Amino acid sequence: MAAIRILELKGEGRPLGEGHGEALRAEIKEFIARALEVHAQNISHKVGKTELLGFASRNLAAIKAYSPLLLEEMEGIAAGAKVDFSEILFLNSFLELEDLRPPALGGRLLAKPLWGCTSFNVLPKAAANGQTYLAQTYDMEPYYARYNVVLKIERPKGREIVQTVAGVLGLNGQNDRGVGLVINKLVAKDARPGVIYPVIVRKALAQDRLGDAFGAIVFASRATGMNYQLASSDGLGFCLELTAGQYYLWPIDGAIAHTNHFLSDYLKPYETPNWLSHGGSYVRREVASRFLKENHGRIDVEALKTILQDHTNHPRSICAHYLEGEPESTACATIMAVILDLNKGVTYVTSGNPCQNEFTEIAF
Repeated sequence: MAAIRILELKGEGRPLGEGHGEALRAEIKEFIARALEVHAQNISHKVGKTELLGFASRNLAAIKAYSPLLLEEMEGIAAGAKVDFSEILFLNSFLELEDLRPPALGGRLLAKPLWGCTSFNVLPKAAANGQTYLAQTYDMEPYYARYNVVLKIERPKGREIVQTVAGVLGLNGQNDRGVGLVINKLVAKDARPGVIYPVIVRKALAQDRLGDAFGAIVFASRATGMNYQLASSDGLGFCLELTAGQYYLWPIDGAIAHTNHFLSDYLKPYETPNWLSHGGSYVRREVASRFLKENHGRIDVEALKTILQDHTNHPRSICAHYLEGEPESTACATIMAVILDLNKGVTYVTSGNPCQNEFTEIAF
């Protein structure tokens, strides 16, 4: 796979979005068509484009109340790409659509379950050099990897390096004030119309301080469940388990890893039954936690590269691969891996599996 594309953008709001949309117009149009096609293949009863776009549009009022500026940016992406705004909102709602997979919710739109990401939060106590690191594999249907892009954003009041896919505001990233975040999908029974995850990512990364980024995540009227690993260059961090309306803070003894199931007894009752179809999330959590314990005080970029390539329980491993003969429209694999060095302001990112692709180093 070719090195990941880097797109430099300046400004904010609609002009920033227009630059994104214009530069990636062909990719965005292809991605929309492909995503709608894949969802149609996975539908357990007849639901078309109108219903899919309608599902995404239910979040519009909450997004507008939460961040008019990021809503304008999405409108700019649509204008620049020459597509309808509802299609960009649909692309940005891709993880909210995951809440419609589980049989407990009727499997109404997406019949095939996915397995997902593994994230790491490493504070100075556990690092080799007093640094603060965040890292994750990002796992989705393999076709997503064709649309990988890194946005280097220069706004009037700050800069961000954001990993994403064409047409989407952001998946994870860091800013030049030393604040960064990575994520894991969690599926909670209290999903509702609300603020979608890419909007929360970008608002959190626009903050100057860790506490303000925390507030942008925890006090948002969220649409869905998620785990956010949030940290700053001054060595503070949070592992945030969230449903749409509840949250739990995990204590971090130097470092913590998370996968795709709720860990806290408080939030386990909110987990959607049958969201996970196998034990891969539990294996990845165990492997990742063992790595952090065994390497406590010695974790650096190279060590994180090694664990992001781990194949224990292959193919449902930290470095995830899809099953032989499985179509990419229903499979799940690592589309991107990322390491954030929050002290140096450097991002290391692969497009595709980290066992097969080199990390590209990107600095502010």
